[in-house]
Amino acid sequence: MNTEISCACKCYGLYDETEIIGFCAVMHQAHNQASNLKRCSRLVILPDYQGIGLGVKFISIIAGCYTSQKFQFSIVTSAKNMIAALSRSSEWHMTRYDKGKDMGSKSTIKYDAERVKCKTATFKYIGKEGKIWRKSADLEKKLMKRSL
Repeated sequence: MNTEISCACKCYGLYDETEIIGFCAVMHQAHNQASNLKRCSRLVILPDYQGIGLGVKFISIIAGCYTSQKFQFSIVTSAKNMIAALSRSSEWHMTRYDKGKDMGSKSTIKYDAERVKCKTATFKYIGKEGKIWRKSADLEKKLMKRSL
């Protein structure tokens, strides 16, 4: 990870009174079929504040603001603790979990060799209504198992 943030990002801060303890950068995600995609490009919580749920709460509030404006919102992360926390949240749905892709010799983008091998997860924000969505999806799976 480097310190560069795209100038296309909209940035948000999380504060403990006057001290900044978290940062989130959100950018538009270009897509050939959908024009309403937003993605968290960077989420940082200071070490003293990690592990108490602030990252998930912070990103969920930001995602909720975007989805209320009819945007879809996602995050891609390789942080094991964040993957575990988002997996437990009823407001997020994991859409992908695998190792990074090797871009091949034709790519002009330079990647750290170790990061390419790293497992990442993509999560889509489904909001508070996600509880209803997950329950109906779980019910559908149970019904499918019974019918087999």
